[in-house]
Amino acid sequence: MKKGIFLLLFAAQSLLASAQLYVEGTRLDASNTSNYLEATPLRRADGTYHFQIDFGQKANRNTKPGECLTDDKGRRFEFRSTVDGLNFLYENGWEVNVVYNVEDLRRYLLKRR
Repeated sequence: MKKGIFLLLFAAQSLLASAQLYVEGTRLDASNTSNYLEATPLRRADGTYHFQIDFGQKANRNTKPGECLTDDKGRRFEFRSTVDGLNFLYENGWEVNVVYNVEDLRRYLLKRR
């Protein structure tokens, strides 16, 4: 019985954890994203990274170009490395499907798990 409750709590926590991705304050969920998104790591002058996210969103006049991964308040996440950011995306329900280069930027096509 205790194992069943533990597994149920673990499953509920996993579902909640996978629902915490935002792009410039807009929550990413099944209602506004498809099965794929494109993530482009952008290196900052201080050596940390932001991740620009394309989930097929329409251009928003109120949002600056380069819509990045944020928390629910619109604060951009900073990652120590590209791998750090990709691990964060994986923990939140996305996995790398294809890696490719466009000009001098590496881009990652991620698929919903």
